[in-house]
Amino acid sequence: MDALAPKSESLFQVAWAQFRRHRLAVWGGRILLVLYFVAAFAGFFSPYDPNYYELYPPKGHHPPTRIHFVDPETGRLSRPFVYATRRTIDPVSLQPRYEEDPSQGKFYIRFFVRTPDQPYTIFRVFRADLRLFGVDPPGRIFLMGTDNFGRDLFSRLVYGAQVSLTIGILSALVSFALGLLLGGIAGFYAGRPFVLALPLRAWRGRGLVLGPLSWLLWGGLAAGALYLAWTYIRLTGFGFFQALALLAALWLAGFLVLTLPFRPIQVDVDNLIMRLVEVIAAIPTLFLLISLRAVFPANVDPLTTFYLVVGLLGFIGWGGLARVVRGVVLSVREQDYVQAARALGASDGRILARHVLPATASYVIVSLSLTIPGFILAESGLSFLGLGVTEPYTSWGLLLQAAQQGGFASFVDRPWVLWPGFFIFVSIMAWNFVGDGLRDAFDPRRRQ
Repeated sequence: MDALAPKSESLFQVAWAQFRRHRLAVWGGRILLVLYFVAAFAGFFSPYDPNYYELYPPKGHHPPTRIHFVDPETGRLSRPFVYATRRTIDPVSLQPRYEEDPSQGKFYIRFFVRTPDQPYTIFRVFRADLRLFGVDPPGRIFLMGTDNFGRDLFSRLVYGAQVSLTIGILSALVSFALGLLLGGIAGFYAGRPFVLALPLRAWRGRGLVLGPLSWLLWGGLAAGALYLAWTYIRLTGFGFFQALALLAALWLAGFLVLTLPFRPIQVDVDNLIMRLVEVIAAIPTLFLLISLRAVFPANVDPLTTFYLVVGLLGFIGWGGLARVVRGVVLSVREQDYVQAARALGASDGRILARHVLPATASYVIVSLSLTIPGFILAESGLSFLGLGVTEPYTSWGLLLQAAQQGGFASFVDRPWVLWPGFFIFVSIMAWNFVGDGLRDAFDPRRRQ
């Protein structure tokens, strides 16, 4: 009889089977796999270094190179090849114009070419110079044209995917780490305030003297209040309102030093964390990002800027997850298995990590897939405003900023510079499709 019994499946096996039935989600996953694979091996898939350009002959705003498959001399199919181009200036618009120059011969596209003059690294560990395709110099192949400096836009798009796509995942991981931790703590300890017995008399008899910590805490706040009042008087001069500010600062300092050190401090972790979430949510996201970014110097190292953007995006995005996780934990902590673990002597940390937070796994997976595209858009917006990733690194938002500087001509004369916007749209849609598929897969009411 046991052999005829149906084989039980785990939650993730059932969710995976349901996810595969969602065609848009499957195609979105395939698109993301291609994008991330190409971004991971950007040096191999790009024909040139993203910052490589030629001073002479200049190639600024070169249109996409035309690839020929038919030999004009014989009229038969041949190996793909390109022609060199000749640059002229349009006498009316004064814009560069490029024409094919067959007199220099054909430049056949070759695969798996070596470029020892333009090496690259894989994951910043392995050094290589093998590229998927290329042409022999002086021929050039620009699949998506060039920017205003003559740099290959396809190579810059591939390298920009490394930054834009990676920032989305890293920022989401930072945000979810904060949201899970703080939301779990807020829900688990809701209604259980901590009493910090810092006053000296509260520790009397225990052999510990932690009273000075209380004096240090409240004395520091009192000194800060007096310093602010003194700075206000020094900048504005002494008058009636300045005297009132000084009296208020003296009263506050006396209250902090003479009263609060003799009282135990009671902290409600749930109330503290949720009020912080409300403060962050009350400030517009873009304004908060710009304000936090302005705190740091504008000329910091580009790699430091990358990690700075990751940290800022993760810091402002954890509040919504913390709210939901808190609500889930409030209900889960009253379940019988949690109470049984507490009765067996399990510590709060073990109960939270092993029994409470895993109950939020399905929501976290779905929310993570729907949050990543928001971070990709946020990074693109910051870079577009000049507050994100800086040269020599590149991102899709930075490429769009360069396209915006061309004005209306970017739409009329050189529309190929708008390719970064297309890839942002595709990646966002793919992540949304994957998120929709995961939401349906983990929802028992939608299972087939």
